Amino acid sequence: MTATVLAISAAYVVIAVLLLSLGLASRFTWWVKAAAIVVTSAFFVEAFFATKDLLGWPRNGQLPNRFQLLWVRVVEPDRLSANPGAIYLWIEEVDENNVPDGVPRSYRLPYSRPLADRSSKARDEIMSGKPQQGTAADLATSDKKDEAKADLEQAGSRTDLGASTVDLDQFQLLQQMQRVEFSPMPGPTLPPKP
Repeated sequence: MTATVLAISAAYVVIAVLLLSLGLASRFTWWVKAAAIVVTSAFFVEAFFATKDLLGWPRNGQLPNRFQLLWVRVVEPDRLSANPGAIYLWIEEVDENNVPDGVPRSYRLPYSRPLADRSSKARDEIMSGKPQQGTAADLATSDKKDEAKADLEQAGSRTDLGASTVDLDQFQLLQQMQRVEFSPMPGPTLPPKP
């Protein structure tokens, strides 16, 4: 897949060089030539970053409201390498009938001890053969924000070995996050029988 991205990038460079060489030799006014160079360069940069999804990097956006959890990987924070930690979820969105809809996607969530504990417990349930459903609700209501702030405070107040402290100034980031919960995956809702 990396070869594909490099090939696409090389193709855009070749096209940009060709356009530049033809543009400089043409009799267009200087502002037309400059605009063509800027537009070509902008498309080259945009195409390079748009192909990042081809590589399979985890998504940082919002989770779907309901999904089936396929797997979890928790990366603990590490002060030595200044790694803030992360929780990686591999999920598949489900429709209103609890039927998987779409293709599995990988998501990267910021690390918090309570979410890491819930995610690890859900992974253990998957390993024991019990599929897990996840729900992600926006932290729009103040009681959910208070719950999440309490989670952060609990994570920051831990003093056991290996625990990291969390700066409560990150609460601004938390307001953009979702509250993620896991539960046993119910069976698909079947249509009524005649």
